[in-house]
Amino acid sequence: MQNEIFEKMTEAGKSSYTAMQELSAINSEVFKNLAELQMGFATYSIESGVEFVKTLSSNTNYKDLIAAETKYATEYGTKAMELGSKTADILNGSRDDIVSFFEKNIETATVELKPVAKKPAAKRSSKAA
Repeated sequence: MQNEIFEKMTEAGKSSYTAMQELSAINSEVFKNLAELQMGFATYSIESGVEFVKTLSSNTNYKDLIAAETKYATEYGTKAMELGSKTADILNGSRDDIVSFFEKNIETATVELKPVAKKPAAKRSSKAA
């Protein structure tokens, strides 16, 4: 009986470790993809900001400055919207991965309990001690 309990606990420990590795891989992939997006946007922001400042410092015409600012704001807004869209795509994809992970592992974690045969109760003797 004890060996059976230890075997079941060992199996449960191994399967939960495997499940956590799988969940960790999903999370790592999501964080890697989000970090790449953020770094790309940060790089874009810095580079476009430098270009915008160069444009401001080289132009003295008011109309050119307004046109440059409008162009910069439009491009920046477009990039920000792209970032938001790509982020949503990554998160939606990870949601699907997480749902399938949990569906699969809930089935695995469900344990069928076998009824334990009850031992007959010991008969009490009617003799008083």
